[in-house]
Amino acid sequence: MTRIVLLILLVFIGGCAYLSPGEGGIAHRFSQSRELSRAVDLLGSNDREGAAKVLAVICDGAGVPGITDEALFRLALLSLRPATEREGELHALQLLKRLKKEYPASPWTAQSGQLADLLTSAEEVRRQNRSLRSTNQSLTNEVNELTKTIEQLKRLDLELEKQRR
Repeated sequence: MTRIVLLILLVFIGGCAYLSPGEGGIAHRFSQSRELSRAVDLLGSNDREGAAKVLAVICDGAGVPGITDEALFRLALLSLRPATEREGELHALQLLKRLKKEYPASPWTAQSGQLADLLTSAEEVRRQNRSLRSTNQSLTNEVNELTKTIEQLKRLDLELEKQRR
């Protein structure tokens, strides 16, 4: 009986929005917290795909400080793939930028700073690598042309030597 009275009192004091599953309500916060716990459990059982799906749902929903920020950070880490997959790094960087923008005071934002810098640096190194490969290819072509020219000059020199004799 006292629980019912407390529930009614809570509804009157906080209004219906307090219990609604929408943005900011206790029920929404609780369900998001439960989903985050489920994602962490999935990570613990090495189900990266399942955890990523659950974290993506949390991140796509209405933001809940203390939950969505952690989900963004964890999803960014899960998005990282081997060095050959650039898409994962770009997705992780976007998530970390969103984390910084939407939750600047979060401890997860503080932890993500160096990772974001590292991902940005990796992209710059990739760009430089592409540029250097292009330059290397140009120089290789130039060396080949110069080698042909040298060979032609050697042949001409030999012909001139023969003519002089």
